[in-house]
Amino acid sequence: MASLGETSYKLAKEAKRTADLLVSPYNEDHVQSICREIRMLHTKAESILKSMRDNQDVSMDSEDRKSQLAQLVLHHAAVKHNKRVLFAYHRQRMDKLKELSWDVGRQGEYQREIKSALGPQEHRFLEQYGEMIATYKQSFLEIDLGGNGGVGLIPPKDLFIEVRVLKEIGEIHTEYGVLNLVKGNQYYVRRSDVESLIKAGYLKHVS
Repeated sequence: MASLGETSYKLAKEAKRTADLLVSPYNEDHVQSICREIRMLHTKAESILKSMRDNQDVSMDSEDRKSQLAQLVLHHAAVKHNKRVLFAYHRQRMDKLKELSWDVGRQGEYQREIKSALGPQEHRFLEQYGEMIATYKQSFLEIDLGGNGGVGLIPPKDLFIEVRVLKEIGEIHTEYGVLNLVKGNQYYVRRSDVESLIKAGYLKHVS
């Protein structure tokens, strides 16, 4: 049996390790395991509290009472830690989905890969948030608000940048010819040629 907080620690490490990816697969097993641990800790805490109430009129050894209080503090701290990890994990994923909804768009070439990595609730969120963005953009058709190849509202600082390939891409066609992007390599390229790949998580801008 895993020790208290072990699964939440693994989930937090996973979130940090995959922060630069397009969208990492939703870890349903870890999430459900943490939820079960929270329920178990709540049940134990309620049992300790009931025991303390039932025995409050009975003389109890001070060491026993201190031990029960220590267990309550431990359970409360573990529950709080687990909840914070779950909140942080889902907030990071939600922010990534919002960013992708603006930058990649609902009909982008990476939609299949994105959707295959989502949890059930995330599918619903992505669909509803995408509909909201599409409705909003209809009011500003003359302005590039990003997504589906748009460069967005932030002007580039440099025409050429250095990028590192995070995922195998292969050949792409640019104004200067064919560029073969191999995972792990770094390239000095024109920003406009790789902007969408950076936003989709295939490339990382090396500052």
